[in-house]
Parts: sequence; structure tokens; C-alpha cells
Amino acid sequence: MNEITTTLNDFLVTTKSTAALILNGKGKLITSLHLDYGDSIAAMSAAILSMSEKFLIDLEKGSLKQLFLKSSEGVVVGNKISGSNFIVAFSREGSNLALLMRSTEEVSIELSKNSLLK
Repeated sequence: MNEITTTLNDFLVTTKSTAALILNGKGKLITSLHLDYGDSIAAMSAAILSMSEKFLIDLEKGSLKQLFLKSSEGVVVGNKISGSNFIVAFSREGSNLALLMRSTEEVSIELSKNSLLK
């Protein structure tokens, strides 16, 4: 396992998330854990992130830092790593949302130190 995958795996264990991926701003999958069709999910995530970022800019509300989605089966948290790279985490547990959101931000900071994600 490379350093990025190890960090991502540790994050999943710590937060009890079910899956995660890292993508670049163009929707290209960098790595994923426990996801089928990671490439497709990365492309769809990039579209959501891009539209959300443009939405905030148009409203003059700053730049996108973190995105939260809630479904009937869990939650999705996306967090900017650096530049245009994002981490997206999936969890069936919404009860520990604050921990998931904080941990996603913390792992993003850690990942931003990796030369491949700068």
C-alpha cells in the first residue's frame, strides 16, 4: 500500500466510514477503497463539486471547502485537499457526523502534504 492508500485506510477505520475516494478536479480517480465503479463515482463527484463551487462563487460566499450530502442510507462528506484535489467519504452512520466532518478535514490537511496531491 502506498502512503496515500494507507492514510485513506486509516481514516476509514477511525471514522467507521464504509468507503472513500480521492479525485482530482477533472474527475479523474486517484485512489479509492471499498468502492465499485470508482471511476464513475469520481466523475459524478467532480460534477457535483464543480457546480457547488461555482454556486458559492456566484453568490460571493467564498470557495468550497467541504460538502455534506445526506441520503436515506447514509451520508457523504467531501473535503478539498489542495488545489483541485478532493477526498469523498461515504458512511452509513449519520449519528457521528461531527466526527466524520472534522476527521475528513484533518485527513485532507494530512494528504495535502503528500507531493502527489499538492
